[in-house]
Amino acid sequence: MKPSTNISFYLKVSWLLLFCISATLLFAKSKKNKHYSIVIYNTQSFERKNEVLYIKRSVLRNFNNDVFTITNNKNRVVAFQIIDTDGNGTWDQLLVEVNLLPRTKDTLTVMFGKASALPSFTSVRLSLKSRTGLPTDEISREIRTRGFKQNIADPYYQMEGPGIENDKIAFRSFFDYRNGKDIYGKIVDTPILNQVGVKGVWHNMQPWGMDILKVGNSLGAGALAVKENNQLIRLGDADSTIFSTSYQGALAAAFKLQFSNWDVGTNHQNGAEKISINKSDFFYKNEINLPLTIKQNLVVGMANFISAKLVYTKHNTAFSSIATYGKQAEGTDSNLGLAILFATENYIQSNTTAKTDPISNTAYVVLKPTKNNQQTVYFFACWEQTDTRFATQQGFEDYVNETVNKLANPIKIISINKN
Repeated sequence: MKPSTNISFYLKVSWLLLFCISATLLFAKSKKNKHYSIVIYNTQSFERKNEVLYIKRSVLRNFNNDVFTITNNKNRVVAFQIIDTDGNGTWDQLLVEVNLLPRTKDTLTVMFGKASALPSFTSVRLSLKSRTGLPTDEISREIRTRGFKQNIADPYYQMEGPGIENDKIAFRSFFDYRNGKDIYGKIVDTPILNQVGVKGVWHNMQPWGMDILKVGNSLGAGALAVKENNQLIRLGDADSTIFSTSYQGALAAAFKLQFSNWDVGTNHQNGAEKISINKSDFFYKNEINLPLTIKQNLVVGMANFISAKLVYTKHNTAFSSIATYGKQAEGTDSNLGLAILFATENYIQSNTTAKTDPISNTAYVVLKPTKNNQQTVYFFACWEQTDTRFATQQGFEDYVNETVNKLANPIKIISINKN
C-alpha cells in the first residue's frame, strides 16, 4: 500500500471517530436537557391554594427518571414528591404542590438531572416510649396480637400507636385493642411527632401544641364501628394487626393498618385502613376495606362530650358530611370544628350516643355497605389556635365547603408533552 493511501485511510478513520464522539456528546446533552411540560387547568371559579395534585406515572409516557426539578410558568421551583402506593419498590405517582387562580392554567416543567432540596412537611411515626428523654428509633413495620393492652399512664408506644401529621394538624391511632383515634392540635408548621410524648405532658400546652380531644369510650377522631341489630359495636381487636408506613415527605404521608380475623360485630373478617394526609389540609383520608354482612352497616364517629349540635349536610350528589362545632378543644377555652365527609350515596343516618352507652359521647354516621367492600371517608379537625378562621362556625363551615368543591372538581391535566 502506498504512503499516501495510508494517510488517507487514517484520516478517514479519524474523522469517523470524531463524528461518533461528537454525536455521542450531542445525544447525551440532548438527553440531559429533555423535559416534560404538563399543562394544568383550574376549571372552577375559586382559587386553588397550596393544593396537592396527584399525577399517575402511567400517564407520564416513558418517564423513567427519579431525579428532577419542577418549575411553574413563572420559572419558580415548586414542591413535589414521588410515592410508591402499591409497595412494589417503584414510585407510581408524582405529587406536585400547585397554586391556581380561578379558571386559569399553569405549565409545569419537569427538568431531569437536577434535584431540588425540599423540606418535609408530613410524617408518619411509630416508636417505643422513650426512657431517656430522647426520641427512640422510628418503626416502619410492627405487628401486634390479640389482647395487647397498654398502661395509658406509661404506654408501650410513644404515642400509644402511630401518628401522622402535616404542617397544620396531627392525628394518632391507638395500636391496641381499642383501635381508637385522637388529635394533636399544632401551633407550629414543622414536624413534631418525634417530640410528642418524649418530654412534657401532651394534655398541657407544649411548644408544638397539645392533645385537644377527649376520647374516653367515644369513637374519638374518626374511629370505626358497625351497626348490627340496632347496636353500635366498636371495631377493635383482631388476631393480628400489622402497621406499616407507606410514604412520607414534602407533600403527603400515609400508613396502613391490616387486620386479620378482625372482630366485626358478631363476625370476624380481614380488613384494612389506609390513613393519609396532604400538606396544608386540616383533615386525613381513610380508605377502608371491610366486608360486611347484610345485617351490618359501617359506622364512623367522633367525640361529642359537650352535646354540640350535630349537623348533617348534603353538599352535592358526591359528598355529604356530619359536623359539630364549639368549645370542644380539650384543656382549652377554644373552638374546634369536627366533621366526617363521606359519599352521599352511602348515607343511611346520623345520630349521637349517650354518656351511658357502651360507645359513649359520640356523634356518628351510618353508611351502607358497598359492592367492593371499600369506603372512603375524610375526618376534619379545625382548631382556632392553628388558624383563626376557625374562631367562628362560619369559617369552619366555609372550609369544609371549599374542600368539598375541590374534591368534587379536581384540577384538570390538559396535556403532557415530552420535549
